[in-house]
Amino acid sequence: MDFDLSRYPALAAMQAVPVFAELGYAFTGAGEGWAEITFTASAKTNNLYGIVHGGAWLFLADSAMGGAMGTVCDPAERIITGQADFRWLRALNGPTIVARGRVVRRGRSLSHCAVELSDAAGTLIGQGSGTYVVLAPE
Repeated sequence: MDFDLSRYPALAAMQAVPVFAELGYAFTGAGEGWAEITFTASAKTNNLYGIVHGGAWLFLADSAMGGAMGTVCDPAERIITGQADFRWLRALNGPTIVARGRVVRRGRSLSHCAVELSDAAGTLIGQGSGTYVVLAPE
């Protein structure tokens, strides 16, 4: 089942960025204060050891938190990552990672988010947090 991004213009704009499609990221759910991205690993996202590169996990985590912000901000506002922290909890089992970001506190100019990454079976494999700066439209 495909997720309808039409209710969330900021998420649709994020997903239209070429790196999303190139790496296999897609928004698969969202609501007020949360967003979910599903990622399927491929050879493009593996490191020299044949496992998903840590940077792919970080891009996914940051994008899920930024997507969560996109559900509570005006689509014309710019959401910029100010700080991010991530912990790998266990190895990925299979090629799929589901990241669910949520807004912990929406401030006027600084906001805080959290993210959890799970494998296809729902096992928690990583978690993190981030601080986001919300800028007025240019």
